[in-house]
Amino acid sequence: MFHLTRRFQAGLPLFWLAAGLFDSLMLLALPSLALLAWLLLRHLRIVRMVGVAPWASVRFARHVMVDDLMRLSAHVLLSPVLYLCGGIIGAAL
Repeated sequence: MFHLTRRFQAGLPLFWLAAGLFDSLMLLALPSLALLAWLLLRHLRIVRMVGVAPWASVRFARHVMVDDLMRLSAHVLLSPVLYLCGGIIGAAL
């Protein structure tokens, strides 16, 4: 569950570069929204496990959610640069 999130976040720059290559603004927002939905579902799953799993607690769920949202926001700040680089590469091809 936690390893998948890091892999998804590592793939975001490639999606934004591809969105620039295809010159599609809709593709720019799609990976971020999909990852945000994944984070929300994972947060709800952790909160449901409170009381059942020994590692799950509300504080842990909040910590994980805030950490992942901060990481996602840092990646999103990078997205316009990668989109423009992809557009330049697409125009050159």
